[in-house]
Amino acid sequence: MVIAAFAGWLWLAWPAELGGQTTYLSTFGDSMEPQFHAGDLGILRPAERYDVGDVVAYRSDLLQTMVLHRIVSIADGHYTFQGDNNSWLDPEQLTRDQLIGELAVQIPQGGLWLERLTSPPVLGLIAFALIAGGGTAATTRKLRKNRRSTVSRHISDRPARSLSSAVLSVGSLPASLRAPAALTGIVAILAVGLGVASWAGPLDALSSAEVKSGTSMKFAYTADVGRTAAYDGTTATSPDPIFRKLANRVDVTFTYEGDPGTVAVAAELTSPSGWHSTVPLAGPESFTGNSYEGTVTLDLNALEDKAEAAAAVTGVSAAPVSIALMPQVTTASGAEFKPKLPLNLTPIQLSLTGGEQALTVTDSATSQQTVLAPRTIGFNGWNITAATARAVSGVLLLAVIVAGTVLLVLGRRTAALDEAAGIRRRYSSLLVRVHPMTAPQGRPVIDVTSFATLAKLAERYGLLVLHWNRSGVETFIVQDESTTYRYRAAGGRAAGAESDLAGDETFFMEAASQERNT
Repeated sequence: MVIAAFAGWLWLAWPAELGGQTTYLSTFGDSMEPQFHAGDLGILRPAERYDVGDVVAYRSDLLQTMVLHRIVSIADGHYTFQGDNNSWLDPEQLTRDQLIGELAVQIPQGGLWLERLTSPPVLGLIAFALIAGGGTAATTRKLRKNRRSTVSRHISDRPARSLSSAVLSVGSLPASLRAPAALTGIVAILAVGLGVASWAGPLDALSSAEVKSGTSMKFAYTADVGRTAAYDGTTATSPDPIFRKLANRVDVTFTYEGDPGTVAVAAELTSPSGWHSTVPLAGPESFTGNSYEGTVTLDLNALEDKAEAAAAVTGVSAAPVSIALMPQVTTASGAEFKPKLPLNLTPIQLSLTGGEQALTVTDSATSQQTVLAPRTIGFNGWNITAATARAVSGVLLLAVIVAGTVLLVLGRRTAALDEAAGIRRRYSSLLVRVHPMTAPQGRPVIDVTSFATLAKLAERYGLLVLHWNRSGVETFIVQDESTTYRYRAAGGRAAGAESDLAGDETFFMEAASQERNT
């Protein structure tokens, strides 16, 4: 039962980097305040469904780190995130397979406590405890070996402790607790090793990676259409079509995010016949910040007239006319970004081609750069980040402490309820099991208060201890030439009632006689 519970806990808490489904995230920054503060610990699990309002983690290709933000919108299978304390949306649009997991448990300041628990001083203290525990077990085995070589070495000169107060080693635990104790020891070694490896270097390290530029542009258009039954208000906005009977001038706004440089805007006209022409709309303009917003006006009548003039020369109809609005950004390094807003112009309306997603254009170009990325720890094909390793080692150490405490309590309780079994394990080389028989008349029987006293008597006379069990009471005796020394211990229940003890005055005389001859 203990093994099953411990294994179940490990299955739930096993980290995703090692094949599990649980992710540990120690937060930093203030983007999720007031719900999250720097140093909090988030435990995440994959969800069957993610909805607006869920706090979910994802791996950001742009920031090269894990981000824990809230879902604010879902459209066409793409998730948009925003920090609770941010006034802007996250620039990346994520699909479901890019999501790591939903927040399942939040532990305030848990990340800081895990960091302290897995710090080098604490890990060193735990390693010392493990080494000391191993030394104690080795000493116990050595004493047992010496005990086999001579009976006199079996007895300690110091006062014996009661078995109920002894700290049990794995070898002295009841059989039912040895496997959980061994498993706890293995997990402790794993936790210490993982913690040492995670603290052997920084959380982040320089590495070469393909980094997306992160450059993007968002478009929006509006037109004054007056108050008519065609629209709810007096202004038509993207992505709705603009009916030319109501408006022929459209204002297009574009918002750029990226490196500073210069921007120029043009409109490229094309027709099904293959005719095309470029119409400048705004000359080059320099900007210094990492963002720029501009607006140009499309005169639909003028654009249509230009296409019709070409059609009159070629003799091929120009309708419909495709319009690609192109703000061209050239950065100081010479890199160019040429997003396009695709529009379709007919005598009836101007419409957006490609749906609402065409209003956002992100540069997909990548470059090989040296970036500061999370340091990973790898073994035999398994890789885990140093930050996750610290969190996992802390969780495992907590589990070891809890499991060790439970095993210690159970071990002491078992020892207290079965003192006889403890004596048999500890003094096995000194004991001889016999069948009870009637004791000789006239021989005095002296009851001693502890088995340690009986063992010292056996050492003094060079004798073995005879023992047997009846009615759940274990009887141990040392018999010299004229006196019998006796100790009774519980063997599976509390030391028996007087009715159980009154008739237990029998000994195996043949065995006793052999012992004296020995």
